Amino acid sequence: MYSSGNPTNIANPIKDASARVDIRAISGKLTLFETTLCEKISWEKLEARTSLDPQGYLSAYNEKDIQLICCQSDASTSWLVPPVVQARFMKSLRWNMDITFSWEFTRDRPKGKEVVKYELTIQEQDLPTSSEVTKVFNGTSNSFSVFNIYPRYFRVTGSGDVRSLEQSVCTSNLQCPNLSLEQNMQSKTKKKK
Repeated sequence: MYSSGNPTNIANPIKDASARVDIRAISGKLTLFETTLCEKISWEKLEARTSLDPQGYLSAYNEKDIQLICCQSDASTSWLVPPVVQARFMKSLRWNMDITFSWEFTRDRPKGKEVVKYELTIQEQDLPTSSEVTKVFNGTSNSFSVFNIYPRYFRVTGSGDVRSLEQSVCTSNLQCPNLSLEQNMQSKTKKKK
């Protein structure tokens, strides 16, 4: 990720980060996964830079502005949805289902735009079927997976916009950010080739 705060080229690193996955249906929205346990690693301190950016997407940027954000694979919040709410929600999944992934980043500047939110709706081809989700909710299956949940590289601009730096999230030689949800509703993010 690349973070820029202002045109004076002063480094403006991410101070705090969180990630969340929500599922939306006709009857409303439930949060499937949320974590605030995200480590921020300076690009300058990484030894594996070449393997993390083999296509050279980040080579045009100042190393002081680049960070690797690594969030814990276990959710930092518990799944506290009562069974009656889950049952009602499962019924509505048949008609419409969207899954969104969102990041929230906090930086020191610019004033008034210290917090940046970035939300992506997962493409239909990367979603599980509604029956796969229902089976996990009702306990008849162990897990379902969501693929390509966010771009590998993106830029947080000084104006607070988030822009992807690459055209494709995944190629044959780059790992894809994926999410698997387990039956006990504790989420784990995985990178899969």
